[in-house]
Amino acid sequence: MNGLCYSPPERRRYPRTHLQMMLHGVRLDPDGGDVRNTLHMVDISRGGMGVVSERWLYPGQRIILSVPLHPDDKQRNLNATVVRCRKIEEGYRAGLEFDPSALGLAAYETPVAVAA
Repeated sequence: MNGLCYSPPERRRYPRTHLQMMLHGVRLDPDGGDVRNTLHMVDISRGGMGVVSERWLYPGQRIILSVPLHPDDKQRNLNATVVRCRKIEEGYRAGLEFDPSALGLAAYETPVAVAA
């Protein structure tokens, strides 16, 4: 063996950028309890983002994310849908897919969510 490892082909349509930031989210279809969540973003792409949450988020759950914009300290709200969630040591790792209409993507450009 020559020491090379096989890497499966990338399935995402948009490349990910590793970026850590704290976000606030509001669950539109809460499963009980507080509807507000603090999420820790770990990566982002044009189609979605990966987050860590203290609370389990179920696939199909809709969330409005408040993303801080610098330097004027304003916020931009983005609609997203949970596509996957799994338990990790720090809480729950979730993959969110952005609503394409909120991002101005053409109908033929269906974004692919980031992996959890």
